[in-house]
Amino acid sequence: MRAIDGLVIGGPRDFDRFREDLEGQDGLVFAGTSGGSRTGARGGADADGDGAAVEPLSDAIEKYRPRNALVLSPYRGMSTDVARLMENGVDVRTAGPLPASSRVRRPPITETHRSDPGFSAMLEASRHADFGDPVYLRLVSSPEGGKWQRWWCVFQMCRKAAALLDTPLRRVYVAAAGNAPRLHVSITLKTVRNSTGHLLVAPSGAGLQDDLFFLGTGGTLSDDPLLNQPGMYGQMNYHMLSRPARRRLADLWRDDAVVSMTGDEQRFYQDLLRAIGDSCRSGRGVCLEYPGA
Repeated sequence: MRAIDGLVIGGPRDFDRFREDLEGQDGLVFAGTSGGSRTGARGGADADGDGAAVEPLSDAIEKYRPRNALVLSPYRGMSTDVARLMENGVDVRTAGPLPASSRVRRPPITETHRSDPGFSAMLEASRHADFGDPVYLRLVSSPEGGKWQRWWCVFQMCRKAAALLDTPLRRVYVAAAGNAPRLHVSITLKTVRNSTGHLLVAPSGAGLQDDLFFLGTGGTLSDDPLLNQPGMYGQMNYHMLSRPARRRLADLWRDDAVVSMTGDEQRFYQDLLRAIGDSCRSGRGVCLEYPGA
């Protein structure tokens, strides 16, 4: 086995988001998952011919001895791979929870929005007096894959919403319809301060990635992926917010990117996964109380 600095596991969109980091660092390998399977999304290394190292997942687990590993998208067999990596002394982080049925020691979860320059710009602007107090937040995203991928997406969106609304969640209403890969999930949430949020997880669509609208008592913030730039509507005009050049993988390893959850919060997100399935089967919504609210 060849020693490397880091193994990054994810789907094609994860590769595209962090392409510059993956191309610019020696000792960093991307292992591809596609549609929840254990096959490479782009085939072997340098499949695109541009110098980016992309390995089929099953080959990468056998071929490399990484110092750390980051799982950006869930896939079939992930729990087994995570357990194996951790048993070999690899520092593993995931972008979402393992299912309740997993008996392995759970690695730390990292918040993916910590590497998103749009989130950083939005967070800073929402703390400005011109924006006022948070009132309403809408997030729209469209992950690849089925129910598990959408669960991770909902988890990430809930964490992002709580950070932007700057208050703990109180009540979450789950509605889901359809079957993978045409599964829709709608989350309506209320916070301790009575601000509200609407999180929409739609079938695959490149134009629906991380679309954000944020209303405050003094203005509105938006991050339209088609404009590729966040902006703020104030009392007088609209101005674009500055955005760093790109997402950085290193940001996902910062201490403040690690999710700190109580046991009750962990059980809440397991209940959220079950609620998605229950809503699909029954055709009715499911209301969950956030622990500690």
